[in-house]
Amino acid sequence: MMQNNHSEKSFSKKIRDKGYYIVLLLCLAAVGVSGYLFCKSLADESKSNLNEDSLAVRETVAQTKASQPADAAEENMVQAVIGTQEESTTEAKAVKPTAVSPVSGDVVQTYSVDHLSYNVTTRDWRTHEGVDLQAALGDEVCAAADGTVDAVFSDDFLGQTVVICHENGYVTHYANLAEDVKVAVGDTVHAGDVIGAVGSTALLEVGADPHLHFEVYRNNVSIDPQSFLQ
Repeated sequence: MMQNNHSEKSFSKKIRDKGYYIVLLLCLAAVGVSGYLFCKSLADESKSNLNEDSLAVRETVAQTKASQPADAAEENMVQAVIGTQEESTTEAKAVKPTAVSPVSGDVVQTYSVDHLSYNVTTRDWRTHEGVDLQAALGDEVCAAADGTVDAVFSDDFLGQTVVICHENGYVTHYANLAEDVKVAVGDTVHAGDVIGAVGSTALLEVGADPHLHFEVYRNNVSIDPQSFLQ
């Protein structure tokens, strides 16, 4: 009888010991599951945050790209305005004075600095930095525009010459004049004022019919006198 009680106690002890380990295993399993779920939750939250950050970055990039054409267009508009203002300033500076023809005759020799024209005196082809205006010997020559007489001299090839300076960088030359010039250096003249008469002093053009050799410059650059007279 005592042996049976001892056996039952041993069996009960074993059952309790096994139960303890089972409970311990269950606790460990619960801890493992909880840890897994916790880590999974953190991973999901991190992934969600990463996706949100990525979306925010993509939206920022898209907004930047979308704003670039507008910014470029705005910059182009600003540059266009600046360019227009600069062009307006340049045009204002380039406004030519009111001009009249220095003689009433037609053009008998055109302006040609970018191609050669025939010279009847030298019998060759050369450039011609002016126009020859038909006139009779002794015809009055007038100032083409308001200005100041800058020079009066006898050129070796173009004969008696008067140079008048005008506003905005324009300068006019009147050559092949008669010796009796009516103005002097420093004189102020107005468009239509007589400055001399047509002569035959231009050795380079003496073979042509009587005429006035007329040149125009702006900022020391030769331009077509016909555009100045228009």
